[in-house]
Amino acid sequence: MEIKGIVKDLPRIEVLELQPPKWLQPAKPSTAELPYADFGRLLSEVISQVNEAQQHSAELAQRFARGEPVDEQTLVLAMERASLAFQLVLQVRNKVLEAYQELMRLQV
Repeated sequence: MEIKGIVKDLPRIEVLELQPPKWLQPAKPSTAELPYADFGRLLSEVISQVNEAQQHSAELAQRFARGEPVDEQTLVLAMERASLAFQLVLQVRNKVLEAYQELMRLQV
C-alpha cells in the first residue's frame, strides 16, 4: 500500500491560525490618551470585535454544514471563543448596570 497516493486523494482541510482577539492583546496606549480614556469608545470596539468573532464562528459552521473542508478543532475553538467573548461582554454589562443602579440609590 502506497501512502503517497492515499494522502494525495484526501480533501484539503483548511486550518486557520487562531489569534487572540484584539481586545485581549495588551494595548500600548500613548501617555497623552491616558487621562481621557473613553469607556464608551472602548466598549463599542469590544462589542464590534465580539460580533466579528460570532460572525466568523457562524461562517465556519455554515461551511462545515455545507460539507466544505473545515478543520473541526478550528470550528469548535472559534465557536467557544465567540461564546466566551459574548459571556464576558454580558458580565461587564451586568456589572455596569449594577453600578448604575447603585448610584441611583444614593441619597444626595
